[in-house]
Amino acid sequence: MWYEICKFEIHYRLRRWDTYLFFLFLLIFSLFGVEFVFEGIDLGMVKKNSPLVNAQTKGAITGLSMLFVSIIMGVPILRDFQYKIAPLIYVNPISKKDYLVGRYLGAMVVLLFIFSAVLWGMILRAQMPWVNVDPYGSFQWSNYLQPFVWVVLPIVFFGASLFFETGTLTRKLMVVYTQGIFIFVLFMLTKAITHESWQALLDPFSLTTLTLSTKHWTIVERNTSLLPWGGAMLYNKLFWIVLGVAVLAFGYFKFLLNSLSTNHT
Repeated sequence: MWYEICKFEIHYRLRRWDTYLFFLFLLIFSLFGVEFVFEGIDLGMVKKNSPLVNAQTKGAITGLSMLFVSIIMGVPILRDFQYKIAPLIYVNPISKKDYLVGRYLGAMVVLLFIFSAVLWGMILRAQMPWVNVDPYGSFQWSNYLQPFVWVVLPIVFFGASLFFETGTLTRKLMVVYTQGIFIFVLFMLTKAITHESWQALLDPFSLTTLTLSTKHWTIVERNTSLLPWGGAMLYNKLFWIVLGVAVLAFGYFKFLLNSLSTNHT
């Protein structure tokens, strides 16, 4: 049953124009992402398509785009309530697990499609005919793919989990449209932490984490080395992934399927 609910959620989202608008926005944003993020910053001999620059750019773009995560993930359960089909779900033999898993995974698939524009946009940028090739090194798929997997996906997972559960438990549209700034506020709060190890651990977008993890790298390493899989980066990813799983578990046990038939304002 969860699979059918998942397919329904995917089909519903793929029929909506805003799904493709979000994708297009992130694609265009990512085409000029390096110039936007590093405006006024001299990269020196570091190439614009190095894994490190890719990672920092992707982290910043993801942080500025958390509203999209909130809009996609915050409404699957709320939508059933708004369209007044929640009582139908309650009287049909649908388990809580199937209902929540189907809605979450369906929305997550669409969200990953939207955020894949960050990956494709930065890849396309390096191939544009008007781009000066001097600040770029040789093209390597891993330079783009590894930062996407290691920087973007963990925080998208956490944001998706938090916003899905918040929308599910509150079922308030205002919460959905305002919670997108929550993680960005968290990021700003980490800047007030003076201990660099704690700051690196708690940075949701890994910008401080990347700085700490690569501060002793040479120019050659900054241009050619993939992001570290261990150390501060690993602890940062584990922290946000585990926190996302905890949020999902908390929301699952707090959610009552029969509460769908109760009116909320």
